[in-house]
Amino acid sequence: MQLDMHYHGTYAVARMAGFSPDLANTIATAAQYVDESVCAQPVDIANRRYMLPVVSAHKMLEVSKNFDRMDQWNVWVPFHFLPGGMGDNVESRMICLKGDEGNRAVEAIIEHTLAANAANEPYALHLLGIISHVIQDTYSHYGFSGTASPLNEVDQTTLEALNADVLDSYVSRKLDLFKERVAASFAEASMLGHAGAATFPDRPYMRWQFEYSNSGHPEVEYLASERDNAQSFYEACTRLHAVYKAFLSSQSSLDAPHEPFSERQEPILKEILAYEGIKEERCKVWKMRIEDGSLFSNVASSDVDRNFSPSGWGIRAVMDNPLASSTDSFQFHRAARSYLELVHDKILPMLKILN
Repeated sequence: MQLDMHYHGTYAVARMAGFSPDLANTIATAAQYVDESVCAQPVDIANRRYMLPVVSAHKMLEVSKNFDRMDQWNVWVPFHFLPGGMGDNVESRMICLKGDEGNRAVEAIIEHTLAANAANEPYALHLLGIISHVIQDTYSHYGFSGTASPLNEVDQTTLEALNADVLDSYVSRKLDLFKERVAASFAEASMLGHAGAATFPDRPYMRWQFEYSNSGHPEVEYLASERDNAQSFYEACTRLHAVYKAFLSSQSSLDAPHEPFSERQEPILKEILAYEGIKEERCKVWKMRIEDGSLFSNVASSDVDRNFSPSGWGIRAVMDNPLASSTDSFQFHRAARSYLELVHDKILPMLKILN
C-alpha cells in the first residue's frame, strides 16, 4: 500500500472508530512512518546515551540493501510481508497471507499491542500505528514473501491490469521503468517480495491478474490469479476498525475479527478505494471525504486538509535533545523495537520458521 492508505486511510478509520484527531494523527503518522524509517546509524542523545533506530524500510531500487539477506529478515519480513505460517515447508510458511481471523501471526501482534495499551506503555499508540501498517500490507502483499524466493517470481507474460481505462498505460509504464532500472538484476529482483508484479498490489483501484512462475504456495482460495484490490483494501479497513475499537475499550483481545461500517459509511469507503487516480489524487479524495463529513459526522477543524508530516519523527528530533524520550521519534523506535523482538523471538518460532 501507499501513502493514501497508510496515512489517510488509517487516519479516517481511526477517527471512525472514535479516536480524537490528535490521537488518530499519531496512529496514522506511525503507520506511514514505517515506510520512512531508514536510518541505520546509532543516534547520540545529547551526549548522554545512544538510541539504536529501527530500520523498517528500504526504497525498492536500493538493490544492494534489498538483496542483503539479513535486511530481508529485519525489514521486509516483519514490517511488510508478515508470514502466514501455512504450508509443509519453510518457503511456503514464509508467504504472507491476509490478516483475517485465524492468521496466528496477525492475532499475536494485535494481542501484543492491546497488552502494551493495558500496561500504559508510552509507545502504545505508535505501536498501534506500526501494526496498522503491517496488517494493511497483509491485504495487499498476500501471496508473496519478504525474502528472496522462487515462490515470488511472476510469469511476466501473464501480468495484466484488468481496469480498462487510461491508467492502464500509466501503471504499465511504471512496470517498464522498474524493469529498466534493475535490468541487470531483474531476475534476482523479481524473487523479492512483489517486485515481479511491480506496484500492482499497492494500488487500491487495481483489478489485475497474473500467474506464478513456480508452484508450492499455500493452498488458500484467495491466492487465485485474479485480484480485486479495492475489495481486499476494504477488508483491511474493517479489520483495523475492530482493532481500534478494542484498543479504545482497553480490551485484551478482539470481540469480533472485523468491525463493519454503517450503511452510510460502507459505500463511501468503497467509492474512495475504487477511485482510479495517481497517489496524490487518491490522497485528495480521502481528504475531501473527511472534510465533507461523509465518513464521520464530528468533523473538527484539525481534520480538515490533514497531511502526513514527519516533523518530530526523524532522528534529528532526538539528537542533542535532553527531552528525547518525550518525542514521537523516540517512542516510534521503542515501539518498533518491541514489535521486531516479538516477531523474531515469538512469532517466527511459533510458525516453525526460526528456531
